[in-house]
Amino acid sequence: MVADVGARIRSLRTAKGLTQAQLAEPQYTKAYISMLESGRTRASMKALEHIAGVLGVKPADLLGGAPSPAAPQYMLYEARRLAEEGRAAEAIPLLEQLEEGLTPPDQLVRLRYLAACYNLSGQAKAAFPLIERAQRMADLLGDQEEQIRVKAVLAAAYTRTYAYEEAIRVLKECVQASDDGVVNDPAFQFRRLVDLAVAQTNQRQPKQALLTYERAIALSEEFGDRASLAHLYAGIAKAHHDSGDLEAAILNSQKSLVIYEELGLMDQVACALDNAAALYVEHGNTTRARECLARAARIAEEVRRDTTLASIRASEAELLARTDTDAALEQAQQVLKFARRVEQPDAQVRMLLLTGELRMKTSSATARRSFQEARQLAEEKAPQLLRIIFDRWSRAAEAGGDSDEALRLARRALETVRV
Repeated sequence: MVADVGARIRSLRTAKGLTQAQLAEPQYTKAYISMLESGRTRASMKALEHIAGVLGVKPADLLGGAPSPAAPQYMLYEARRLAEEGRAAEAIPLLEQLEEGLTPPDQLVRLRYLAACYNLSGQAKAAFPLIERAQRMADLLGDQEEQIRVKAVLAAAYTRTYAYEEAIRVLKECVQASDDGVVNDPAFQFRRLVDLAVAQTNQRQPKQALLTYERAIALSEEFGDRASLAHLYAGIAKAHHDSGDLEAAILNSQKSLVIYEELGLMDQVACALDNAAALYVEHGNTTRARECLARAARIAEEVRRDTTLASIRASEAELLARTDTDAALEQAQQVLKFARRVEQPDAQVRMLLLTGELRMKTSSATARRSFQEARQLAEEKAPQLLRIIFDRWSRAAEAGGDSDEALRLARRALETVRV
């Protein structure tokens, strides 16, 4: 009950754009509001009346009682709370019901949150029309801050549809707006820096990504958010890997792993170990790679994360292919079946590629079918993998003695990068 009240206060306060200090003044302190929102203390009736008055609602709204006459406003606040907690599937129906009864500024917020929820639920294409409506409304209202916040949602939609170049352009505008004070919200600026660094990494811009990550880490010290810091180190590891600095990649991967373990985020620990194993393989330390994968598999099985386990098993098959191609081919087929069952497209693509590579010398026709299946799957579910598919297919064709096919596929890889 106390935690629920605190969550409602936090959601309503952030919806109003108020700080904890502003909500507290003049009768209470920022520390008291912080304790209320985190559920560490219970609010008195007098405090609830003060907070409700500042937020423009009734005390019953804070307690979860019957909604006040301003039901659309209350429903919007509740939907925002759900969205901010990552519960997009629950927030979407509430937001879709609110076509009527809201003021234009609140209607703009509704559109922005609804688009963001579609992004979170994997429906980025449905978000674009909502974003366009929100942009027009923000322009008509002359609300510069909302214009930038809508752009952040647009960048997320671009990222989820793999339009990284467009995402980078829009995210740079968001970061610049934060630098200029258009949006005075350090948490917003931090998240946009992280989003920008990830997009730059995905677009193969490791040097730019590293600079952006450095800014994000400096800003993260204001929040003390260890989970975000671990994600940052994992991203930095990938950027260093892309730039060819394996030692720095391994170091930052280890930093992320330590924090994930400290926080008890075991699924993330398993993922970090899987990523570390790939780095150790490239560095030539296959013994350490096997140790990482064995531990990662145990953890994934314990926490029952089959999609993570599929990726780990795929990594084990790829490592086995270095020493025993026949055993690796058999294991790849087993992992492919498992990845299909748990609907893990990344692992499916990797095993189809490995199968194609291992069969190229003995049966080029069978190998070609595996590569084609990998391409079709990527086009449908993971287009960011197309460049890798054509690269590896090209190298396999070259190794199989078909230089014309290898050249054609290399050109397809370049075309994929340009797209």
